[in-house]
Amino acid sequence: MNRPTRTALLLVALTGAACAAPTQGSPFGAGPQGERTIRIEVRNLNFSDATLHALRGSERVRLGIVTGKVDRSFDIDWTISLPLQIEIDLLAGERCTTRPINVDPGDVIVLQIESDLRRSGDCLAPGASPP
Repeated sequence: MNRPTRTALLLVALTGAACAAPTQGSPFGAGPQGERTIRIEVRNLNFSDATLHALRGSERVRLGIVTGKVDRSFDIDWTISLPLQIEIDLLAGERCTTRPINVDPGDVIVLQIESDLRRSGDCLAPGASPP
């Protein structure tokens, strides 16, 4: 039985770690067992509420709000392998975008919003491109 790939996207140390059985699906269609979505699991360690958007190509998809010191999950349609960035906008505070990671249908992304975004080297200022 295939399990979805699990990818971690942490704002302390960005890692694109895959830790599951290899997927057996068409490289041009849906992922394992016809998956057509991804899940983004968010842990907000900041006291401020965070509004999140998923960025894929030129598309910007609003995920929702994660209250301060709360965990929340989001599922979004994802039919092909594409790079993903998450835009984080803290209420009355900082705003940044994560570095891009490649995401396939069926993947689970774990995003940890740190208590101080300025100390995170993996959070880019708005409009900045990754090195």
